Amino acid sequence: MSILSRRSFLKQSGVWAAVVVATEISVTRVAAAGDGAAPFEAGIAVRDITPPNGAPLWGYSDALRVGAGTFSPLYARAIVFQVGEQRVGVVTLDLGRMPTPDVCARIREAAKGVGLGEVMICASHTHSAPVMESSEMPYVKQMEAAIVDALREAAEKARPARIGVGRANIDIAHNRRVIKDGKCYMMWRNAERKPTSPVDPEAGVIRIDTADGRPLAVLVNYACHPVIFGPDNVEYSADWPGEMCRLVKAETGAECFFLQGGCGDINPYMDKTALGEGARDIVKAEGEKAGRAVLAAWSGIESTVPAQPAVSSVLEPVEVGVRWNLDDPKQVEILKQVYGPAYDLYMAHIGKNLAVPLGVMVLNNTLALAFMPGEMFVQFQLDLKRNSPVPDTFLCGYANAFHAYFPTIRDAAIGGYGGAAATYVGVGAGEKLTAEASIQIAKAVGKFGAISGAGDFEVLEL
Repeated sequence: MSILSRRSFLKQSGVWAAVVVATEISVTRVAAAGDGAAPFEAGIAVRDITPPNGAPLWGYSDALRVGAGTFSPLYARAIVFQVGEQRVGVVTLDLGRMPTPDVCARIREAAKGVGLGEVMICASHTHSAPVMESSEMPYVKQMEAAIVDALREAAEKARPARIGVGRANIDIAHNRRVIKDGKCYMMWRNAERKPTSPVDPEAGVIRIDTADGRPLAVLVNYACHPVIFGPDNVEYSADWPGEMCRLVKAETGAECFFLQGGCGDINPYMDKTALGEGARDIVKAEGEKAGRAVLAAWSGIESTVPAQPAVSSVLEPVEVGVRWNLDDPKQVEILKQVYGPAYDLYMAHIGKNLAVPLGVMVLNNTLALAFMPGEMFVQFQLDLKRNSPVPDTFLCGYANAFHAYFPTIRDAAIGGYGGAAATYVGVGAGEKLTAEASIQIAKAVGKFGAISGAGDFEVLEL
């Protein structure tokens, strides 16, 4: 069977098997600090994490690729938000997936040394970056040290800041799952740019300036796979987000952070363009198109000093279970047929009570980021925006862990790539994460308290 040949799902490394073991996930909370005595502060730092030539490349399983050259550097970008003694860090990585849990745990432990109560770590999902399944690879150890160093510098540089939020419309992507007569057909590439649904062309643009108004950082949240480069490319590259970030920084002077959204079913129109068909130029062009949209939005955002400075975050386990009954010999036989030797290396280790980490960060009671551990379908992003009690709410995928695809219940029932193939989380896992994120955001802004006051029961009438 060839349904998984397009990606490296379950085939990259035996070490990946240990990543999804249902281990205990500790709950970490950073309480809000907002008494008005302390200002809202931010600090940033950047490290080049491009490995030496020779690292195995992640993302396409139908070709053994080894890094040979650099199209665009891979970066680890760290930003620290602080109000008083409360500090939360966010790290964005130009990588295909998260480092393994042991690496992330060491990063968070080291970050505590500079007072960081929590660190959210997320990847862009570029398919032109090195394999991250083994924490013993030399370049992974170097990345770990670079990320820790960046967090320390960002914390040390934290200074009073201003913040503002806007929106950009970016049109470079389509939904790659075409549903006809109750079946899913994959449309990986859409060079004709035919309309598809659902998609979310809206990008969240978060502008952060210094207290005196100088640009400091721009955070861009948008949903689209960074896969314009295909399997014939062996140069390290951040793909189109790298070009977007490069342009935004060049034009504004602010460091650009890319926060990948719910792109589990969203591809670029120009998916997997061959080098001989102009892939390098197309990566630059689509990245610049996205960058120009961000710049247009950025120029219209007024950053302000928050009226109620506050930082709040939580990183908690959410039990989502497993899609397949691994206690049923018939089911196991089919899974082994589909996944081959990778079943014993990976899926056999998944516990039926699988819990995955959900991270939520709320700034100044007006901006919320929900960090989810895998390839979330775009509908979850749309649902979270609609249901969150905080108007400026954005979903960040590939964060804090990597648990493959999270399809909607509808898509799970239909099947296809991401709907049945290449997913193992329980049916409804994405819905559960999205609902819990909205609940945690509401709690962060003072809703759903432990004790409800009389005012909570007031009934208003027209």
